[in-house]
Amino acid sequence: MAMLSTSLRLCALLLAFPPLVSSFVVPGNLLTQQTRATPIPFRDSRNILMSTFKDDEFELRSEAGSQRPETSFGADAVPEAQRPANEYLDLIRQPFFAWADQERGNTGLAIRLAVVYFVSFFLVCFPISGATYTQDGFLLQKIASSNVGSLALVLLLLVRIYTGWGYIGSRLKSKVIEYEETGWYDGDIEYKNEAEKARDLFLYRSDVQPVEERLKIFTIAAGCLWIASCIGLNVATASKPVFDEYNPEMLKTLQYDDKIANIAAKQSNGKPTYCDNRYYRAVANGGQGCN
Repeated sequence: MAMLSTSLRLCALLLAFPPLVSSFVVPGNLLTQQTRATPIPFRDSRNILMSTFKDDEFELRSEAGSQRPETSFGADAVPEAQRPANEYLDLIRQPFFAWADQERGNTGLAIRLAVVYFVSFFLVCFPISGATYTQDGFLLQKIASSNVGSLALVLLLLVRIYTGWGYIGSRLKSKVIEYEETGWYDGDIEYKNEAEKARDLFLYRSDVQPVEERLKIFTIAAGCLWIASCIGLNVATASKPVFDEYNPEMLKTLQYDDKIANIAAKQSNGKPTYCDNRYYRAVANGGQGCN
């Protein structure tokens, strides 16, 4: 009877203090708590972000019993595609935007922009310049004009990439999130909680802010090079043969200056001076007398 009484008292004590039961009966809880408290090494902040999403998903499922994963902002308030962290993940999957991320760095971005420059120079801009300057003696003008066009393409590409990263950065830094439920006419805002603000600010400082600084430097450099190329093109166009058939003022001079008209006739082998220029051929009703 004494042993039975002692057993009953022990059971009552355990039932009165459930934490004791969990610590003795389920020792795995202690192991789980220690595991959660131990920092897990991640390769980069993207893995940390995805791990955070998984933790949020687990908590929401356990609290609400929902089987649909939610990553942030309290269930259905903000559409998943408009949440800043998700927008960042979508951005780095888009063409061109990942060129400037932390993994590729300055070297990776410079190599890709150089490829864009040379491809556009030789496959697009130089053929167009060659179709514009068809006569001998205008090689410098062809190169200068092709350089302007290729650098303009690179500059526009950098501006587009910079605006995309800047938009994501502003969303991550903001304390509130503007979103649209179905369209621009039913927009609303949602306040971030402290955990979300800390996570988004960490993501901005680690992955987005360095990219913004890199793109800013590259964009300024490309803009300066483009301005310099425009100045070079002006200098190149000032250096031209004696008779410049691409200059409208020269064509007007031919009407009253016989000396220049004779020089133009010799250089054109007796053909009208507009025959080798597509623009002036079109002005002359298709280039009569050029065949």
